Amino acid sequence: MTRKTGLKLVDAAVPAGLALASAVVLLATGSRSPDAREAAGVFPPWWSRSQVMQAAARAGQVRDLGAAPFIIVIRDPDGQAAEKLRRAGALFSVAPSGSAICVS
Repeated sequence: MTRKTGLKLVDAAVPAGLALASAVVLLATGSRSPDAREAAGVFPPWWSRSQVMQAAARAGQVRDLGAAPFIIVIRDPDGQAAEKLRRAGALFSVAPSGSAICVS
């Protein structure tokens, strides 16, 4: 392996590690929302913010942005926010409460 290839692997490992750590925290602290109309979707970390926004908009009304660019909170008046997020491409969804998820 050349030095240049090694640096690329290290550069890729940092965001992947952060994404994995975020997912673990969300799974450990997250739970089903008492209000099924709102959920935070965790999309693939390699998706761009634009891809995440488009997918979330297909699932429902975007209510908040997450602490990471691949987390987004939506509201669905039909009470199926979590299911719609999964159908839109989210890896999983959690309750939107908690400082680990939302920036505001």
